[in-house]
Amino acid sequence: MPPRDLLLVAVVILAWGSNFSAMKIALAELPPFLFVGLRFALLIPLIAIFPRPAGWGAILAVGALINMGQFAFLFGAMAADASAGLASLIIQSQVPLTILLAWAVYGERITLVQGAGIALAVLGLGGIGMVAGGNITLLGLGLILCGALSWAIGNLVLRRLPGVRMLPLFVWGSLVPPLPMLCLSLLTEGPAPLATIAALSPAGWGAVAYVAIASTVVGYSIWGTLMSRHPAALVTPFALLIPLVGMATAALVLGERITLGETLAGLLVLTGLALAVLGPRHAARRARRAPPPAP
Repeated sequence: MPPRDLLLVAVVILAWGSNFSAMKIALAELPPFLFVGLRFALLIPLIAIFPRPAGWGAILAVGALINMGQFAFLFGAMAADASAGLASLIIQSQVPLTILLAWAVYGERITLVQGAGIALAVLGLGGIGMVAGGNITLLGLGLILCGALSWAIGNLVLRRLPGVRMLPLFVWGSLVPPLPMLCLSLLTEGPAPLATIAALSPAGWGAVAYVAIASTVVGYSIWGTLMSRHPAALVTPFALLIPLVGMATAALVLGERITLGETLAGLLVLTGLALAVLGPRHAARRARRAPPPAP
């Protein structure tokens, strides 16, 4: 990969990793459901730029599962029950969940290395639950795992849409969350969402704009460019850096500190993710390099 593209990788990983700190800043002023609705409402005008990328069924499914379901649970956890750093790590449990769902739904084979990775990730998540304290509660862990499951189910939808560009799909999917999230906000978060939005500070607006525009538009634009230039096996492993950047930026920006127990459990999760993502690729490379069988 040339240096120019490595720089693009660094930009997108920084954007997505630091995104969790921006979420935490916005959630200090906005309740979770209202934040989800506002985040995606800001993206709706971009529909004018992109032709509809897929059928309405796919757009509604992606909008409901990835845009709305994932972030409603994630923001609900981060509002009071999870730190930004741990949230950036635990939400990546969508990787083993996607592998398990693809096995259950599509009959895709799980390799021994993937199975070991999933087991380590589950063990690490269990460890985080056992040491839950100041940085995350059991409720927060459960909510983030629900968000990861929603994301993983959405990934199964994406697998049925080969060749569809991700940025236009997620922009069109932004049509789904605003109205349901506004209704839920009115029912559960208070009767004055417009007053809450009007009272947002410049820092709050900046955080919302960062999450809505920089993370989504810039992130998916760059990621799509990289995927068009290089094999997926070369690009996608860089996503494993997102939780590391997420925890580092949360420490720098928010002053978060992770306990020793959470660190050890988090390392188990990261190791499991690495095995689940990188292990099958390594096995495939070894198989390609193996000498042909003797005649």
